[in-house]
Amino acid sequence: MNFQTISVSELWKMVRRNDVYLIDLRDRNDYRRFHIDGAKNLPYDEMEKWKDTLPRNKKLVLYCEHGSTSMLAAKKLMRMGNQVYTLVGGINALNE
Repeated sequence: MNFQTISVSELWKMVRRNDVYLIDLRDRNDYRRFHIDGAKNLPYDEMEKWKDTLPRNKKLVLYCEHGSTSMLAAKKLMRMGNQVYTLVGGINALNE
């Protein structure tokens, strides 16, 4: 099983679904300044604390600032058996 990358347009379609759990991997200050509605702030630096608490029955959609951190997290979460998607370009892609 591999994780999948998604575009901004695919993200908007997915966030409306009930089977999606949206995760913002940035630090709390960046999350407070701006985040996608409905996203849970689970900083990547604290992943060891929260990775085992994620819902197993949902698709995990990850984003960070530029996309590289979410790729690292996606690899780890996918190995744990989760269905994972990551936003190409991170939250900065929303401005393009």
